[in-house]
Amino acid sequence: MNIFSVLGRNLVFLILLFLVGCSTTKRIDKGQYLLVNNEVKIQNPIKQVSTGDLESLIKQKPNKRFIGIVPIKLWLNSMNKKWGELPTVLDRGLISETKTQMKKYLDNVGFFNSSVDDTIKFKKKKAKKVTYLVELAEPYRIRNINFSISDTVIRSIVLQKMDNSLIKSSRIYNSYTLDKERERITGVLNNYGYFSFTKDYIYYRVDSAFNSHQIDVTLVIKNVTQPPENPGETPREEFHKAYYINNVFIYPDYKPFVSDSSNLDTITEVLTRRSDTTPHEYKIVYHPPLKIKPKLLTRSMFVEPNKKYNATDAFQTYKKLNELRIFKYVNVNFRESDSAKLPDPAKNYLDCNVNLTRNPVNSYSIEAQGTNSGGDLGLAGYLIYQNKNLLNGGEIFYIKLKGALEAQEGGTDYESSPQNQFWIFNTFEAGIEANLEIPKFLAPIDQDVFSRYFRPKTILNLGYNIQNRLDYDRVITNASFGYEWSETQFKKHILFPSDINFIKVQTTPEFDSVLATESERFRNQYTDHLIFALKYSYIFNNQDINKIKNFIYFRANVETSGNLLDLATHMLGTPENSEGFRTVFGIRYSQYIKNDYDFRFYIMFDKKHSLAFRTFAGLAVAYGNSVDIPFEKGYYGGGANGMRAWPLRYLGPGAFSVPQGKSNLERVGDIMLEGNFEYRFPIYSVFRGAFFYDVGNIWLLRDNETFPDGKFEFNKFYQQLAMDIGLGIRLDFNYFIFRVDFAQRLHDPALPASKSWVIGKSSNWFNPVFNLGIGYPF
Repeated sequence: MNIFSVLGRNLVFLILLFLVGCSTTKRIDKGQYLLVNNEVKIQNPIKQVSTGDLESLIKQKPNKRFIGIVPIKLWLNSMNKKWGELPTVLDRGLISETKTQMKKYLDNVGFFNSSVDDTIKFKKKKAKKVTYLVELAEPYRIRNINFSISDTVIRSIVLQKMDNSLIKSSRIYNSYTLDKERERITGVLNNYGYFSFTKDYIYYRVDSAFNSHQIDVTLVIKNVTQPPENPGETPREEFHKAYYINNVFIYPDYKPFVSDSSNLDTITEVLTRRSDTTPHEYKIVYHPPLKIKPKLLTRSMFVEPNKKYNATDAFQTYKKLNELRIFKYVNVNFRESDSAKLPDPAKNYLDCNVNLTRNPVNSYSIEAQGTNSGGDLGLAGYLIYQNKNLLNGGEIFYIKLKGALEAQEGGTDYESSPQNQFWIFNTFEAGIEANLEIPKFLAPIDQDVFSRYFRPKTILNLGYNIQNRLDYDRVITNASFGYEWSETQFKKHILFPSDINFIKVQTTPEFDSVLATESERFRNQYTDHLIFALKYSYIFNNQDINKIKNFIYFRANVETSGNLLDLATHMLGTPENSEGFRTVFGIRYSQYIKNDYDFRFYIMFDKKHSLAFRTFAGLAVAYGNSVDIPFEKGYYGGGANGMRAWPLRYLGPGAFSVPQGKSNLERVGDIMLEGNFEYRFPIYSVFRGAFFYDVGNIWLLRDNETFPDGKFEFNKFYQQLAMDIGLGIRLDFNYFIFRVDFAQRLHDPALPASKSWVIGKSSNWFNPVFNLGIGYPF
């Protein structure tokens, strides 16, 4: 046992001894009690009433506890009253108020006349637990739904949309649901031109049937009340007005605090859509010269002249303009048109003003990143230039320079390489990437063929990357062209018809001697190759960042490579090389198909407490001109975002274990299965915590001499799943999250079966792996 271990254990013992000596009731006066815990018990539970909803109504909360266990702030206060937080002294008045609020809540959700009592468990100067005992009454259900709407047009619209109503006959009465129904109806009417309509015009009359626990609900929509024209007269009632759009003014360089309009110019842009042959005029008001293409602005407009006002169209206009990223502020507002300039005096009209404040066109940024993946320390730096309106069409262009260093263990010449004797970092990576994002489908097709709601992008990318590793140098040249669009609010598609990668690999003499003894599959991973791929991804994400609710993220990817090149070489009669493969420009091209699925489920208890689940399954199959998956496209385990108790690319495949005397080489597989679980919770201020569990591995489709026991077999794979648990500390600065994770192996498939369950199997079994990362792992 070394001196640091002894000092560490003694320090922990002294801290525990100190904390035990701190009395949490030191500042509690005689006759007072420290509130320790609250509990809600529903004697006759029903799914419509949750204890969580009732617990949120409790007026007095116990002192906060670190990770829900240790009252550190209370202990600090017992040492010095200026530290920590004051003890929460039991207040019977607040208990009584809580019971009243619970009864009101139960009335609002249909359980009228329910009872709420309390019991308190005392121990010395502590109220160990205040229990609220809830006895639910028989709920009242909705019997009939009636309507009192004098405006026949509005009545017709409301009845037409009742299929989506939130209130139904036979359901339990709930006043909160009735209020949501008011909001739904308001949204419907706002989309039918009723610009000034608010939910305050809607109310309910509720009548309960005697002793039947049934309620009749009448929905009432009031007319607009106008003040009397003359004193003594009664107020006048009018039907609500439906509005049409008259003029649409777009201000592309709006300056909110500058009122000078003397040097403004106006141009009229006419837009005719394929789905609607009516020409729509948009007036663009600007300070010369106009530095943005008018068509970009008009194609972002969902608000159209001469059509009824529609709140959803106004929101979609705001959303699409925001997504262009060239505007700092977007404001879409409406006002009643001048009565002297109306297309049809019999109708009501609105003018729409779209005020757009520009972002700076050019920007520069420097980013730094520190990593620790399984003990391999690393540093990375980025220099980024960005232009947010390259061709005056809202194009986003950036160039990124990258440099990275990492201290890796392993490799055939790790001990003998001079760089490892004098430098902390022994691997190097540098690269340049250029990216152009165009806010439309770049294709020889009329843009009106596509739905306006798609919000499409065309993406062009070029990259050049140099990687200096212990065993090899790799140069990757990349060029890609693709599209991205949103089918709905939650569904997104990404299609890259062309994704080309040239990979040049140069191995060290020491590594060459290792490769000479390995399988062909392993050697092929370190040879020059060409990837000409087609990629498609489907993403579903129903997260609403403005609401605290459970949500799902799902991503499916499919990728195939080499088929067009293979067809071309066969048609042209390109001969095979000496190894039996066809080449393009002297470089062998890869053929494979790859398919994987990433499913995540997030349970949100509140804004800061959540459970996150993730499952991943992937399969890659090489065929034709390839006998194996390219190294860059294979699946790998370990690292800060996966199996956190293993270094990146040093898990698996299967039950493979590095033979004695052999080098520990990077590994990729054809199959990957992984599951992750995290419980995320607050600690203090910007500090967040997480308990996590990871399970998974990678496998090969075929036997391989280099990786014995690496093949996937149905009767064995579950025994070869690696497992780890750990604790994470996160610093949440809102704009980014810095993450530190400590992971301990539970099951290591590389060990013999008798020792694969690691805990307690050896004197040094406790060996947590330290990982650094930016953002959440999933």
